[in-house]
Amino acid sequence: MQGTAGEGVKWSSRAAFILAAIGSAVGLGNLWRFPYVAGENGGGAFVVFYVICVVLIGLPVLVAELFIGRRGGLSAVGSVVKIAKAEGRSTLWSLQSWFGMIGSFIILTFYSVIAGWVLAYVVMIGGDLVSAIASDGLGGLKAGAFAGQTKAEVSAKLTDLLSDPARMIIYHGIFMVGTVAIVARGVKGGIEQAVTILMPAFFVLLLVLFGFALVEGDAPKGVDFLLGVRLDDLWAGVKNGSVISAALGQAFFSIGLGSALMATYGAYMTSEQNLPKAAGVIALTDTAVGVIAGLAIFPIVFAMGLDAGGGPTLMFQTLPLAFYGMPGGGVFGLLFFLLAFFAAITSSIALLETSTKWVDEQSKGDHRFKAAAIIGLVIFAIGIVNALSQVPTVGANGEDQTTFWNTWQPLGGMALFEGMVLLDFLSATTDIILPVAGFITAVFAGWIVSTSTAREAIGFKSEVWFQRWRFLIRYVCPTGIFIVIVYSIIIAPMIG
Repeated sequence: MQGTAGEGVKWSSRAAFILAAIGSAVGLGNLWRFPYVAGENGGGAFVVFYVICVVLIGLPVLVAELFIGRRGGLSAVGSVVKIAKAEGRSTLWSLQSWFGMIGSFIILTFYSVIAGWVLAYVVMIGGDLVSAIASDGLGGLKAGAFAGQTKAEVSAKLTDLLSDPARMIIYHGIFMVGTVAIVARGVKGGIEQAVTILMPAFFVLLLVLFGFALVEGDAPKGVDFLLGVRLDDLWAGVKNGSVISAALGQAFFSIGLGSALMATYGAYMTSEQNLPKAAGVIALTDTAVGVIAGLAIFPIVFAMGLDAGGGPTLMFQTLPLAFYGMPGGGVFGLLFFLLAFFAAITSSIALLETSTKWVDEQSKGDHRFKAAAIIGLVIFAIGIVNALSQVPTVGANGEDQTTFWNTWQPLGGMALFEGMVLLDFLSATTDIILPVAGFITAVFAGWIVSTSTAREAIGFKSEVWFQRWRFLIRYVCPTGIFIVIVYSIIIAPMIG
């Protein structure tokens, strides 16, 4: 069993850290959230604002979180407390890490449910593919996903899954057991071993699906939608603050900023590792994966004449219909959902690690297994309620499926959370928590931590680049995040 960072545990190599950090960032935020948010916000214009947010806000905050973790060498909370004391500042600055750790915990309560849906689709498509091969030999590999079923039946797959809470809970439970098992084994015995297998497999699958989309999909239309930039669209995005707000929210959710995640992983970095370069690789890779995922999804969607702005159901309703109608869709549909599953598990172990590390640290001993198991059990229990909140009130045959859980709106009286059942409410809550934590992180790193400490802790090889980072983290990041928070919490609900 591995101990805590405070006991000297470090990543075994730079490659191990990079794979783990990229794995924590690359997840359903790239494969599920990025495509549908881009689709809802106009495609190319959204991508431009997203890249700007990553470069001017996401990357500087990422550097700050990593150096806080490496400098402190403890949990996200413990690292901020340690640095604040060394700077002669109040330990209340650890509030940012508390926000982040709580945010990670909340995210995993619904993230694991959605990951369970992914696992369910792996089983469904895989089972149908095996049946097609059994009946038609190798010719079954040419069949579309869900071969032999009707289009209406394929379209109803998600509704059928949501209408079966027992099945949702089982898949959610399986996913959480896997997550806990990896985290409980520690940094080197669990997390490192998992990411060194899963991440290379992830990238191979992503490239295979990207190639499939370019050959079988409507590549020109997909590329134009996602990367085509028009001045009118950009100006409309500037006037419509929701696009910029969505872009920053996606940057935080995708990279894992404000969630205490990167500070936790940063604690396992050695002093020899190039922190600025690592941050750049993580941010660039995460952004590239989101764009490539979009380029693998939209050509397929457009080729089948489906709606690119399908919202959160894009991955679970629109894509299965696309794979259903395409030659070889069974194989590539299975590969896509396996890709999503790999992405989900590498992110979930990082989300669980943030709170597990803190609890293990407080216990003054090696209680990682117990900490991971107890926290995982609580997350599983809350996840059950999240799953129940997604059951449709009306079944496929028109039967009434109304319960307390799928009608309860925790803060439905507020414009910001109007109409939101529990899972949607928790998701919207983290969209606020993460930027708030990011704002406090920027202020802490830019104004509370001394210039000399920051310079030494980060290790920029060029003073010019350090000064650029210092300017961004002090002025651009807090201002930009604050404006988006105000817009999201106050202005958007009023005009929406």
